[in-house]
This record gives sequence, C-alpha cells and structure tokens, in this order.
Amino acid sequence: MVEYRLLQEGEFQQAIDLADKVFRKEGHVSMGIAFPQVFSPALNQSYGAFIDDRLVSFIGLVPSVLHIQGAKVQAFSIGAVCTEPDYRKRGLANTLLQMIFEHINKSGASVLFISGDLPIYIKQGCNYYGKMKQYKIHQGDLTLEVAYTIRELQPFDWFQMRKLSHNRPIRYEQSIYEMALLNEAAGFASIFKMKHKVLVAEENQELKAFLVFGMPYLEQENVDSRVIEWGGDPQAIPSLLAESFKYRLNSLVVNIPDFEKALNQQLDSLEKVEVPYPGTIKIMNVDLLLNQLGSYFNGKVEISNEDENNKKLIFKQNSVVISNQELEELILKGNIKFDSYLDDLFPVPFPFPQGLNYV
Repeated sequence: MVEYRLLQEGEFQQAIDLADKVFRKEGHVSMGIAFPQVFSPALNQSYGAFIDDRLVSFIGLVPSVLHIQGAKVQAFSIGAVCTEPDYRKRGLANTLLQMIFEHINKSGASVLFISGDLPIYIKQGCNYYGKMKQYKIHQGDLTLEVAYTIRELQPFDWFQMRKLSHNRPIRYEQSIYEMALLNEAAGFASIFKMKHKVLVAEENQELKAFLVFGMPYLEQENVDSRVIEWGGDPQAIPSLLAESFKYRLNSLVVNIPDFEKALNQQLDSLEKVEVPYPGTIKIMNVDLLLNQLGSYFNGKVEISNEDENNKKLIFKQNSVVISNQELEELILKGNIKFDSYLDDLFPVPFPFPQGLNYV
C-alpha cells in the first residue's frame, strides 16, 4: 500500500539519496548540497510516496515571494521530481502533484513554477512563459570600462550586495543570509558541474553592480559557463562580463529577460537569439494572482469580472472583454491583437527562473 504525505524530519536523507540516484552522475555534488531549500525540514514543504516506510517517489516544493514593480506575488517552485525506476509509470508522481496543488491552494500562493516541460506538467495546465534574449559571449567581445574597479566579492560586501539586489524592480525576495546560502549552494550551476564566482564593480568605494557566474570545478573541454544572477547599474555589467574571462572561460551564456531593456541595450551589438523562458508556469488562481499584482496594474489598467468565464479590461477610456483563458495567455505571453498600450504591461515580467532561486 502506498502512503502519500509530507516528509518528516528524519526522512529527507532518503529524498536526497533518491534524487542523487536519479539526477547525479560521477563528479556532481549532491542534490542535498545544491538545493538546500528543497530538502529542508525547517520549511517542511516537500511530498513523498512511501511503501513500507521507504521513499519511492518525491517532489520538492519551495515557497518564495516575487517582487514585480511594487507588487508582491506569492509563489511556489517544484524540483527534484523523481521516482525509483522500479516504481515508475504507476501514477505516483501525478498523485503527489495533486497533493501539491491542494497545498498551494491552501497557502495563498497564486503561481507555481516548474523547471521542466514534461507531458505530466503540460497536461496539468502548465504553460511556457516569458521572453528573453540569449547571448553567447567570447573573450574580446566586450571591453572593460576604466571607471570601475572589478574585484571578487568580499565578506564585508553583503550590505551593499543586499542594496543592489533589493533595488531591482523585478526579483525574488532574498535576505542577506539567503543570498549567501544560495550562492554557496550553486544550484543551477551544479547541473553543469560548476561553482559560483561573484564579481563586483566598484566606483569610489561604492558597489555599482554584481555578477554571479558558473565556473567548472572539473576539467571540461569547450564547456559554456553561465551567468546566474546580476544586479546594479546596467552600464557596469558589460565590464563584469568582460572581466570574467580572466578566469579562462571558454564562453559565457547570458540570458537577459526582455524587460531588462537597459541591459539588453548595453549588449545590443552582440549576436543573440530570442527564446522563451526555460521551464513552465501554472497559474493556480487567476483572481488571486490579479489581486497580488494589484499595485503593478494600479493606475494603468483595471481588470474586473464580466461573468464567470470572462474578464473586462479598462484602460485609457477603452474597454475589452476577454475570456479567462485569453487573460492567462495575456499575462504569460502577451498578445499583439490587443491595444499596443498593453504591451508595456503584458506579458507580466516574472523574474528569470535560473538565478540563485532556481529549483
């Protein structure tokens, strides 16, 4: 008989062992090290399927708060979704997913982020979302501005790092401790057998910008390093990118969301491709999401219920009625058939998912 429930304090090592068995190969650090929030007894969010007290299927669940131009959106992310090979194709993960949906709905969160796009997620209403420009930078593509002193992050920098991080209008909520913990864990970078390096740009003894990127910790030929997170003055970021090559990087993949217009403008001369965000999202409750985005929309557009299946958008003395499904599409992907005035609001600019808070 299968028992489905939240993990208890002494069972998280089973979850780590199972996740390592499924996702990790020789040379990888343990999932327990790379994703401490997923396997946290203190948070106590993750679910498992047990047979005779043995964990055979697991879904990690992590809560977060998103800051979107003054609005605060309550969200969850799932990760480390894994099942013992002998117990696959029995619907265990799907049952756990339904329990997680119930958990999220009770919590007051409005959206769920998933790092993948497997059929199990698409069938449950998860969608692609967001737009970004992807650059692949090589040594010499960018030059270092003499105005900045570029150096590695030091232990006395955290208050200024927090200031730069919190000044970003679109971001995950992060305390100083959480920034330090997730930087050390290097979750997304660990997939590629990389650890983090943090560079800061300083001018007149004040930090102007920071850059977190992945560096291989094993000998790997022709591997792309990856930018993980950044913040501060967009004019200083190219100097940080240029300086990263002193660490003998082969190349550097940089994904910049479309809403970071100033930074994309700084990098505009480089070759790039336009791609959607990695992973998928599920809007758990569109009315709750609209409520949590209230200050983002305030004074720009009013969204109200027309009836059970439709919403009315009022903006610039105009109004349009769209279905709930069309509204979700507008929130996640934008829609060119509506008034161009809405292009500055939609798609809603969710934070880039493969940063420090990657799950």
